[in-house]
Amino acid sequence: MFLINALAKPKKSSEHYDEVIGAYVSLYIDYKDIEGALKLANFYIKEEGWKVTEIEEEYFSLDSVNDVDEEGQKELYNEALEYGYSIVFNCYEEE
Repeated sequence: MFLINALAKPKKSSEHYDEVIGAYVSLYIDYKDIEGALKLANFYIKEEGWKVTEIEEEYFSLDSVNDVDEEGQKELYNEALEYGYSIVFNCYEEE
């Protein structure tokens, strides 16, 4: 399991267009290798109507739910185990 962080901007097709200027995106992706996980991260962000502006080079490799610190994050980890991925957009309205 990987935790990948990215920056994204809403496309015109996004429900958040004209509401926010961007988001910090966190993706838990249950995949065997990081290259595939990074491609999936791009795909899932675009599927939600966002344009990837940056994927952080640093990522986290998680072996179990015990590797996750916060309780709310454990729910995201478990969701990714069940569905293959979990994605959270932390939107911001100004630079």
